[in-house]
Amino acid sequence: MKSVSKPPTVRLKKSTTRAAGDVTRERMLDTAEECFATHGFHGTSMRDIASGASTPIALVSYHFKSKDNLFDRVIERRASYMATCRMNALQEARSAAGDKPIALQTLIESYVWPFVERSTRGGPGWKNYSQLVARLANSPAWTPVISKHYDDVARAYIAEFRRSMKGAADASIYHAFSFMVGTMVGTVAEPGRVDSLSLGSHTTSDLEVVFRLMIPFLEAGFNMIQKDACAKRDLAEPV
Repeated sequence: MKSVSKPPTVRLKKSTTRAAGDVTRERMLDTAEECFATHGFHGTSMRDIASGASTPIALVSYHFKSKDNLFDRVIERRASYMATCRMNALQEARSAAGDKPIALQTLIESYVWPFVERSTRGGPGWKNYSQLVARLANSPAWTPVISKHYDDVARAYIAEFRRSMKGAADASIYHAFSFMVGTMVGTVAEPGRVDSLSLGSHTTSDLEVVFRLMIPFLEAGFNMIQKDACAKRDLAEPV
């Protein structure tokens, strides 16, 4: 098994000068994020958010107009940061690979690590966001929201997976990418299944350890899909 390198910590840049309105909006977004992660969209009211943020409900409505708009802003806030991290990592991988396809391990790490790193080291806000995204990823009702904020970057990665998995069926690549995302969000949400199944002898609380297990598992899946597709192509083509 190849060793899995742990990419560097991703750090958010914080402004030293923030207007009072910005601070208030961020507090509302943080509160909304926690409420949506814990109770879901339908289980959270604007009044709940206003109460949690110690803010008049009229002010929440002033800043965000509606619960739908507030929800969208909650998703977008960290999705845009995630997009930047992932695209930066992808560009670095492209530069390092030159004219050659990017290694599968590198592609997988570049997409998965930013989400794992923020959930692990980003504080309670990022942990709430991870749990919220896990909720959304398992509900067809929220596919449009996920698509709006994540599909552009996902398609850029899928294009590189195509180059790295020459001969694999297009549908197989899409499914493999979906398997990867499902494994990532399900693990980062820390549902406690490993803890329960092992009767407490093993835990998923150290996500960086889990990440090092996850990468070779995912890479092996991508490799098997590529090998099967290539074998079928070779059998179908005349020698």
